[in-house]
Amino acid sequence: MLQGRGVAFSLCEAELVWPRILEDALSGGLQPVYGREERWQQQLDSPVLRPPARRDLRRYAVPMLGIYPARGCPYSCTFCSVIKIAGHAVRSQPIETTLASLRAAKAAGVQFVMFTSDNFNKYPDVRILAEAMIAERIELPFFAQCDAQIHRDPDLVRLLARAGCFQMFVGAESFNAATLRDAHKFHNDPGKYARIVALCRENGITTHFSNILGFPADTERGILEHLSTLRALGPDVASFYILTPIPGTEQYDDFRRNGWITETNLDRFDGTTVTWRHSNLANEDLQRLLSRCCREFYPVGEIASKLWRILRRRRDFRSFASLFSVSGFSAMSRMAGILGHHPMAGGIGRVRKDRAADYADLRLRVFGIDRAPLPSSLPLSRADEEINRRAKLVPA
Repeated sequence: MLQGRGVAFSLCEAELVWPRILEDALSGGLQPVYGREERWQQQLDSPVLRPPARRDLRRYAVPMLGIYPARGCPYSCTFCSVIKIAGHAVRSQPIETTLASLRAAKAAGVQFVMFTSDNFNKYPDVRILAEAMIAERIELPFFAQCDAQIHRDPDLVRLLARAGCFQMFVGAESFNAATLRDAHKFHNDPGKYARIVALCRENGITTHFSNILGFPADTERGILEHLSTLRALGPDVASFYILTPIPGTEQYDDFRRNGWITETNLDRFDGTTVTWRHSNLANEDLQRLLSRCCREFYPVGEIASKLWRILRRRRDFRSFASLFSVSGFSAMSRMAGILGHHPMAGGIGRVRKDRAADYADLRLRVFGIDRAPLPSSLPLSRADEEINRRAKLVPA
């Protein structure tokens, strides 16, 4: 529908096709689709990241850079797009590439690093990288995402802390074991969540728990019980999202087949908007509960207690990052909950310059449609299926 109208689609990792896309664009021969044959590289050969110049970083309150040392996820959660974007095989770039990116980031004035790899604890070279960061005294505070199995590896948590981990993000999602099983998130044991919080706290790492509201069996009472349990557990930070059937996922295919998806604007499939018909909760109820969770997880007294605990710790190069992240995200989430929008969808203040409707006539003239229809999920090529087959999958 959009092909041949100046829009090109890449179905694979950029390293496989980006030079060709640039060459074709410069020569006026841009192809409609790139990367049909192979979605993923078998061996990552990513370039060293070049951070923005120091003068450009000054525009930000705290300059931060994302670094992606490994891609892929061994799990099979039905709602997650990572396994469709990056595959099941965990592939990593050379350690030296990551270290060179860290050196460049520090030299440019970056203050925080976010390792954007999912399940950082499943990254095969994580210990080698952490030990190298310690040996070189990189001393850049970093945020890492780990799966809920991290409670089994206290030695790794201690090593990450020494290397500079100031916050660990864990996809808790639910305290209901049946809900987690239905979503094929078999590796999560809600009974171990408290151990993760305690283990991180022992090592000066703040915890950030992700929570999904609106699983098919959820009710208002169940969501409020979840909030109460989460507050008692006491992670330093929590983020909340509405269950969203992301195109390409197993869940999206199921919901679409059952006729449950009600939203046709793909811009709203963002984890903050209700996009499907829930059997127990009206759309406005889910939106209200999302705002309530963002607001009520962060009482002023509890925020103060968490910040005081951080201040009482022995100071090191992670201290400012810990204080800034907990205080900043807490304030932003609480304010967003009061204002009725999501903290990651515009922050606290918004400047509205235009609306999607302002461009409706232009879209119709150029593309012949106002918005693209909901897509079908793309099948994997034989090469990609083989990469997944060889990966060590966690049993479903």
